[in-house]
Amino acid sequence: FFFQEIKHECNASGLAARARPDRAMTTIAFGRTGMRAVILALAVCSGFAAVATAPAKLCVYEPCATNKDGKWPLPPLPYPYDSLVPHIDNKTMHFHHDIHFAGYTNKTNKALSERGNLPPYLEKLAGNMSLEGMMYVVESEPDSANLTYFVNNGGGYLNHKMYFATMAPPGSPGQREPTGALLDAIDAQFGNFTAFKDEMTSQAKSVFGSGWAFLVVDPENSNGLLVTSRPNQNSPYMDGVIPILGLDVWEHAYYLEYGPNRGDYIDNWWQVLNWTMVEKAYATATTSS
Repeated sequence: FFFQEIKHECNASGLAARARPDRAMTTIAFGRTGMRAVILALAVCSGFAAVATAPAKLCVYEPCATNKDGKWPLPPLPYPYDSLVPHIDNKTMHFHHDIHFAGYTNKTNKALSERGNLPPYLEKLAGNMSLEGMMYVVESEPDSANLTYFVNNGGGYLNHKMYFATMAPPGSPGQREPTGALLDAIDAQFGNFTAFKDEMTSQAKSVFGSGWAFLVVDPENSNGLLVTSRPNQNSPYMDGVIPILGLDVWEHAYYLEYGPNRGDYIDNWWQVLNWTMVEKAYATATTSS
């Protein structure tokens, strides 16, 4: 009887048409209240396909849940605004975090508060799933203006949450080449760290207009690593992969300091990375619960 009720709910809400077999159990390790019911609903809608290949956890950078008011919070900058100098200037950090990131945060909450404007399948998930989980079940090509609004701003929120979390002042303990399991994975995929760095730098410098370069974990390929790029604020979650490192190449990330010299910004960005955070994200994304 319970399964029949879930099937009925899936059909009524549009989940049956939207839930993709390869993403049936993507929320299995979220550990949030009510999540198992959502997992079960998604699994029934998609015929319990690909349960064994689900990623361990999608949210690899905090926050992974809304605050007490049911809103996604703007994470505070984890270091002083001027602490990335001379690689990224104080004014850029203020504008980037306090205006651009804050704007994506506010607009994401606006999109989720007006749930009548979301597709039915997302309305059912909003409030029961992390933002990463919601983005994971969205099609790569949004099919409505309201869904595009959510994708643009929700993607901007997730991308910037990762971007600011993975930087640190020059000379910080985490500023070194990665070690341990992450370095092993980089060596296995790219040959060595230098080859990976060259690939990600090339991807970032090749972005036409605004966009991002990412290092992602691919759950469908034995948690292998990939370097990829996305236009605008498109989130890699929409393609079924888990981003653990992101380089923002929108002009607002560098223009005050570097002008049109995007390449110089990209080269200097490597000097302020916090590999300890990236290693933790990789471990979270690849460790089964």
